[in-house]
Amino acid sequence: MTPEPAWSRHVVLDGAVNVRDIGGYRNTHGLEVVRGRLLRGDSLSQLTAADAERLGQLGLRTVIDFRTPGEVLLSGADRLPAGIESVHLPVSGGDLGAVYEIIASGDHERQRRELGDGRAASFMVGINRAFVTDGRQREAFGLALRLVCAPGQLPLLYHCSGGKDRSGWMTAIVLTALGVPRELVLRDYLLSNDLHRTGYAKLRLDLIKTGIVADPGLLRPVLEQSPTYLRAAFEEADRSYGSFSAFLASGLGVTQVMLDQLRLGLLEDLAPPEPLPFVSLDLLASAGGQLSLAWALAGWPLRRRGPRRRIRSQVSSVNTTPSAISRPMSLSQFDELWAHSGSVLPGAETPMTLRFTVDATAPKPQRDGAM
Repeated sequence: MTPEPAWSRHVVLDGAVNVRDIGGYRNTHGLEVVRGRLLRGDSLSQLTAADAERLGQLGLRTVIDFRTPGEVLLSGADRLPAGIESVHLPVSGGDLGAVYEIIASGDHERQRRELGDGRAASFMVGINRAFVTDGRQREAFGLALRLVCAPGQLPLLYHCSGGKDRSGWMTAIVLTALGVPRELVLRDYLLSNDLHRTGYAKLRLDLIKTGIVADPGLLRPVLEQSPTYLRAAFEEADRSYGSFSAFLASGLGVTQVMLDQLRLGLLEDLAPPEPLPFVSLDLLASAGGQLSLAWALAGWPLRRRGPRRRIRSQVSSVNTTPSAISRPMSLSQFDELWAHSGSVLPGAETPMTLRFTVDATAPKPQRDGAM
């Protein structure tokens, strides 16, 4: 499977580089995550007036900000269009201020001592594990997920500073809850590297030119996403809770009703199964008892089993309730029931629908002759 480029889901803005739609992925049942309903991003504090207008065109109702108060104080509050509900749910783990302080010190020896020999990568692994183990951070992610599940909140955008660590884990939670395969979840996680590549390359070059950093390789584990980081969070969820489903329920406080609402809001709709056309017994006999062959002889097209997309203009708004009583029926029993009804078998060229009335008020409908 060819990886999808980040640009295909990227929302182009002047004041943010990592805002993108998480729709378009298919889950294990073949259902697609609807585009335009849930977006992830980096800081929105530098948006221009044109950027705000662009976000307004997306129809956003809610924006969740995972940045800490210190990050907001440093870079500024979100610049959003009017009418969007802003929710602040700070997650401290993705605040890389301590790392940036080491870099800004210009002390090359300290940088090598604290970030070299795999220490920076281990630091990032620890951050992602803490998304699961730290109670306050876990509570923030749980509140965010419950907000995404709540009716009336979509379209929604959540973001942090770089749009890669906290937003990356939040996206992994949502996509996994929707049944998207882990391979695609990881692919989306790594798209941040594509969108940040130009900016981070310029940052490393500037730090070298100014002499602040002697070894730009020390920055790579902090600036770029690695599969190891996301796997660490998933492994911690499995280790602490036994499974990801248990993590959703016990760790994030999300109920099955909430998950059903999440899937209703973010997965494509399905049409109900099409009614089967009537096939006469004579035609079925001529086909050697093979129903699929009888359909082909009658000229009716066959549709493969499985879900199909709903075409909204073709779907009835009438709610139907299936009968609470059903039983398998052999061909001979069907013959007997049909003969008892006094009806005449139509030819194959006359499709029809059979309707039987069942007295469901009898204590035991089958035994008491009501069915």
